[in-house]
Amino acid sequence: MGDAINIVSHTLRRELPALEGVKRWVVGLSGGLDSSVLLHGLSLCGFSQPIIACHIHHGLSDHADQWQEHCQSFCAELGVAFVDRAVAVSNLGGGVEEAARQSRYQAFEDLLEPGDCLLLAHHRDDQAETLLLRLMRGAGPKGLAAIPAQRPIGKAQLYRPLLELSRGELEAYAQTHELRWVEDDSNSDEGFDRNYLRRQVMPLLQARWPEFSRNWQASAELCRQQSELSEALAVDDLAEMDPQRDRAGHNLSLKALQQLPSSRRQLLLRVWCEQLNIACPSRAQLLQIEQQLISHRQDSEAEVQWAGYSMRCYQQRLYLYLTPATPEPGWTTSWDLTHSLSLGSSQLQTEQADVGLQAGREYGVCYRSGGERCKPQGRNHSQTLKKLLQEYGLQPWLRDRVPLLYLGDQLVAVGDLWICDGYAVEGGLKIDWQTRLTQDSQPSVISPSGQDLD
Repeated sequence: MGDAINIVSHTLRRELPALEGVKRWVVGLSGGLDSSVLLHGLSLCGFSQPIIACHIHHGLSDHADQWQEHCQSFCAELGVAFVDRAVAVSNLGGGVEEAARQSRYQAFEDLLEPGDCLLLAHHRDDQAETLLLRLMRGAGPKGLAAIPAQRPIGKAQLYRPLLELSRGELEAYAQTHELRWVEDDSNSDEGFDRNYLRRQVMPLLQARWPEFSRNWQASAELCRQQSELSEALAVDDLAEMDPQRDRAGHNLSLKALQQLPSSRRQLLLRVWCEQLNIACPSRAQLLQIEQQLISHRQDSEAEVQWAGYSMRCYQQRLYLYLTPATPEPGWTTSWDLTHSLSLGSSQLQTEQADVGLQAGREYGVCYRSGGERCKPQGRNHSQTLKKLLQEYGLQPWLRDRVPLLYLGDQLVAVGDLWICDGYAVEGGLKIDWQTRLTQDSQPSVISPSGQDLD
């Protein structure tokens, strides 16, 4: 196992000086073996930067208060600054462990300042477990890169300096230094896939192939390199797709997409979603996009949905947009144009213009119900709203969501597309109608239920 007395501090002295511009070390301290060893080893390194230990109180265990007290006492013994953050864990369908992970990382992000480096104590055995779990889910090279050693987090950076060390080496270090740590009672629950692997599968692999975790670490690194090369190609491809953003969503050139092989298209779409901080479609959904959208006839009614988003083709563009909610029948509100008006998935604002709507009047706002007719300013005769929206080229998924402005029972304006004949005045207010393109709460890009460590 190497020199148990010094192996952790030696590893930290080798790994951490290469990180540039670090002003503070912030250690995620759960009170368990791994994070206790990391904090203890760091405290012996003698770095010039101050050390802060941060404990996240999830409130999920009856022992949570005791763990917080243990961490505070441990930091006092080491002479390390201690902060704790209580989080509310809301399970929104991804499992309690995943919800706790998201809450924990959000708390870290809120604490971190520019120049901070968050240190986490994941080790080589964690890496092996993650790699096997992702193999079980059929992950590609990016997923099989497993736990990244370094990545941005908010205004700071995150680093895992112990990934090359095994759990056994950390245990030996802790015993040699007579460290005390807490044991999370949930770690014995084999209903969690990671616990089952840790307690039932990994010991068998270790007995048969003692170096398996080190070899798997090498495989994960090769997958990471392959993933980075592939994504660099996809970024270059994406730049050639004429990416645009308008009121209807983010969109790419369909014709340019069709020139790429299917495998490059699918990788490009994943990278596009990641750049937009949107949950990536699954392999099955990517296949639907291939079959129903990219290879389908122009302006098809076909649509692929996932995680609150939709993809659809229109006028030789592939659109990615927030799936609009179905309007409530008969919904209406009033608006005097003096303030912005939120319509849930869209918003109305006004600004002074040469020609616009008259201010100071109470307009009724609603959505289409069918059969509306109007005559836009400058037209010779009226037409159905359905035909006008097609003529103006409004994307089909917005046609039932375009806000209609009324005075009494007279339609006077359709969003910011046009003002109806007889209602435009000089020096009036011009409407700006914008749809929302992102969700208030982004779905996690990592989809498993409580088994990923990143």
